[in-house]
Amino acid sequence: MNVKLNPLARQISTLHTAHFAKSEEKKDTPSKGDKVTFSKEGQEAASNELEMLADKVAEKLSTITKEDFMQQLNQWQEEHPLKVDPYRAVDPDGSIARKTYFESYLGQLKETEDTIKNYYTDAYNEAVSSPINPLAFISGKYLCSWSDYFDSSIPERERQLTHFQLRAMLTDSHVALNDPFALAASGGPKTVEQMDKIAKQAVKEKLDELLKEM
Repeated sequence: MNVKLNPLARQISTLHTAHFAKSEEKKDTPSKGDKVTFSKEGQEAASNELEMLADKVAEKLSTITKEDFMQQLNQWQEEHPLKVDPYRAVDPDGSIARKTYFESYLGQLKETEDTIKNYYTDAYNEAVSSPINPLAFISGKYLCSWSDYFDSSIPERERQLTHFQLRAMLTDSHVALNDPFALAASGGPKTVEQMDKIAKQAVKEKLDELLKEM
């Protein structure tokens, strides 16, 4: 199952396909010392590298399609054209910034996935150790009110999402990353803006560290 970006809620979602608006042309403005942007030359030089990265991402997570991943990449680059400013000496073509950004972004997705799976560990173990087929058990417990296994104490919305997540885990599919119940303890699902901000901060910290080492 592919996880798309919900353009309305701006969160990772299994229900909506992303449609990234074309960035408007912007006039050149004076750059700030801590701004990380990408030059046209750097983008062209790294096109093959980015295609390979997108292939690896799609193969590893498949919770986001290659097309959506590349669209997000292109949008981010258009909004942040690299002028390399104080970081030219340590990252002249922007390759370190790109690598750091996407490692951080993808790391956040993987961390979210792990948190969700850990949340459902007990329910998963209950299903696999049940006296009947695990898939039949979770259907009976979370969906079928006439089943001997049905648990009416769980609110309907939570039961439906629990069934979806457990089915994904039992069939080795990808869980939904916008799970408000599993992520409640960690502040809820992150928005695209929050993940983007964290990834950009990771880029700045990495380049600042390289500058200090010079």
